[in-house]
Amino acid sequence: MSDSSPPGTTFLLFAYGSLKRGQRHHHELAAGRFLVEARTAPRFALRLLEGYPLLVPGKSAVQGELFELPLTSLGSLDEFEGEAYERREIELEGGRSAIAYLARDVSSGAPYAGRDWRGPG
Repeated sequence: MSDSSPPGTTFLLFAYGSLKRGQRHHHELAAGRFLVEARTAPRFALRLLEGYPLLVPGKSAVQGELFELPLTSLGSLDEFEGEAYERREIELEGGRSAIAYLARDVSSGAPYAGRDWRGPG
């Protein structure tokens, strides 16, 4: 986490879809800062629903981006993600953990063969 932030005031978010840099909803992370490209531990997969990815349990390492955000932004992110997603702590490659929004209904949408979603921007 940031050296300038008091302990416990920020969290790490793993973004794998429209919140990534250059994507349609990246502005939702305006309060945060990009840290590094990252991958999940090999326990996930992507599905597509109405053009957007869903993170679900699986056997792949999904590519995404890691952001540091203030804890005060959790409420607005929960509202943005809506009822279709649940906020969970996940393990990243290398043992680090982060918050991610996973699909509540793991059978929603269609399987996505890739591990790195690159939407329309």
